[in-house]
Amino acid sequence: MNWVPWNKHQSHIVNLHRAKCLKCDENSYWFGDAYGENEGKMLFPLVSNAPPPHPDMPKEVKSDYLEARDVLPHSSKAAAALVRLALQRLCIHLGKSSNINTAIGQLVKDGLPQGVQRALDAIRIIGNESVHPGEIQDEDIDKSVGAMFELLNYIVQDRITRFKEIDALYESLPEGKRQGVEQRDKK
Repeated sequence: MNWVPWNKHQSHIVNLHRAKCLKCDENSYWFGDAYGENEGKMLFPLVSNAPPPHPDMPKEVKSDYLEARDVLPHSSKAAAALVRLALQRLCIHLGKSSNINTAIGQLVKDGLPQGVQRALDAIRIIGNESVHPGEIQDEDIDKSVGAMFELLNYIVQDRITRFKEIDALYESLPEGKRQGVEQRDKK
């Protein structure tokens, strides 16, 4: 990185620096007290370690998910709360209650696998604890928020993509064979 004080022509002192990457030649902007790769805080571009949303994630869920990714570099508690909100919107999208705990119970009654149920409850509990202090400490939220993003993608895979793929395969069967299955199931 080539470091350049960004405020050199201003009359007041602000610890802003521009760094030009020697590999990609792009600029980043930093606030900090000293030069050095590990000093200060990068202001732009923001880098989130969270995975991108699952391609089949519904639009209203994806909006909260992307916002959670954006705030993650600044606040793991805010990101955890937004992932929990995204999960609640996913439950509503799946036709379940707007009360997230009730919705998870409804999904369990529908035959939700235990691993997926645990993923749902982990997101719900960690997200709740991020805004309502309780037994989970801030440091624990910091450690688990990354997994929350992965779990939400896993839930989308299980509840949406899996059925979409099965339906696509079934629809690719010859019409006569599908009619035979439908006749069999009417009996």
